[in-house]
Amino acid sequence: MFILYVTVIYTLHLGVTSVDFQCFQDNNALDWFFVYKLPSGKSSHYLKPADADWTAAADIDAQQQPMHSTMNKYLGSGNKANTNIIAYSNYPPHFKFELPMSPGKGI
Repeated sequence: MFILYVTVIYTLHLGVTSVDFQCFQDNNALDWFFVYKLPSGKSSHYLKPADADWTAAADIDAQQQPMHSTMNKYLGSGNKANTNIIAYSNYPPHFKFELPMSPGKGI
């Protein structure tokens, strides 16, 4: 299985085209960031390359947060014809039951 993952990663790399989308926070470019959304409400924590520890974010939807700044660039762009987003969830698309505690999802 590991060999399959490595093969897929190298194969995907060959078909990648450079685009203008990048991670942002307050209009400052970032190489990457991780966001952990807490189970209740909209509070979260995020980690950036230059940080030694997680930073608390009161509202994941606030404009100065990395998730909002990054996705806003993509959603506001008119040139998305050759752009893909990979999103995942461990529930089927039409899952009908509401769970009190949900595992994380990703983009």
